[in-house]
Parts: sequence; structure tokens; C-alpha cells
Amino acid sequence: METWKRFHEKQLTHSMAHYLQAIASLTRAGGTSVSAIAERLGVSKAGVTSMLRSLTTRGLAKHEPYGDVTLTVEGQRLAARTERSRDVLTEFFGEILGLDPATAEEDACMIEHLVSPDSMVRFLRLTAFLRSDHPTAERFREAFREYQNACESGTESAHCPVCHGRCLRVALEELIDPVDGGKESLS
Repeated sequence: METWKRFHEKQLTHSMAHYLQAIASLTRAGGTSVSAIAERLGVSKAGVTSMLRSLTTRGLAKHEPYGDVTLTVEGQRLAARTERSRDVLTEFFGEILGLDPATAEEDACMIEHLVSPDSMVRFLRLTAFLRSDHPTAERFREAFREYQNACESGTESAHCPVCHGRCLRVALEELIDPVDGGKESLS
């Protein structure tokens, strides 16, 4: 089956991941009620109750009516995995790719629950290596900065193995939603 058709087969939806993370965080702080979850996530108590039914059915949470919410061992594992994935991705996007902190956090949040554990381990290793004092990592960081500068100036698009003479960044900027009025930039 093609990958895009398997997207719905992922164990967690974006919302489920956020609920698990909120429950885990609130549990560490002392107690997890429906009201506390609703307040943390900015949703209604009815919405929390509905999601808790889904998480309970999947074996990820336990909730007695009018009682505290707890995560099962599997729920705790998935909450920790998505939290750690977000941390690694945020670090990679911010420190390695040089995105501003808000964009790095937002992009990491959007994909934290979709990336496989194997890919996350490799992202972590790559990020750790690229942030190290290893001479190859230092040379890479310098070369990447120079390449980014040349790419942003558009002087290298004719030689770029991806752009093939038509700057991909410029092409993507042309596709940005006209509602933004061209204010958003991809550089």
C-alpha cells in the first residue's frame, strides 16, 4: 500500500498525542482532572470526556467518572515518546536548520507523532553529531552556513542539484497563500 494511504494507520492522531502529553504533564504536577485537562488544552470538558473515551478504548488512559485521569503504561510510553520526538525535532529545526524558535517548535509539534522511533533515533544522533566539536561537524556547519547564504541569494540555483536552474525557494514563495499578501517568507 502506498505510504500516503497508510497515514490514518498511525497509532496516534495529533489530538491524541497532545492529550497524552497534557495528561502526563498534569500527572507530574500532582493531579489530572477533566477540568485541568480542558484548561491546559483550551478545550471543553465535553471534548475532553469524548477524547478520554477514545484513549480508554485504545488502552492508553484510565478514567473513572468524576475522578482523576491516569495513563496506562502504554499511554505513558507514547506520551514520553512524542514529547521526546518534539524535543529532538525542535532542536534539529532550530539549532541545525536555523529556524526561529517559534517555527521550530510549531513544525516539530506538527510531526512529532508521525515520525518512526528509528527515524527519531537517527535525528537525535545527527543532531548530536552536528552540534559536537568533531572537526567534520564543524566543517559541515560552516559549509552549510555558506551554502544557505548562497542559496538565499539565488546565486547558486543554476548549479543546485535540486533546483536545476529554477530556485525552489522562489517557486514555493510564489505558492504561498495570497491571503498572506506575500508577507510570509520561506527564507
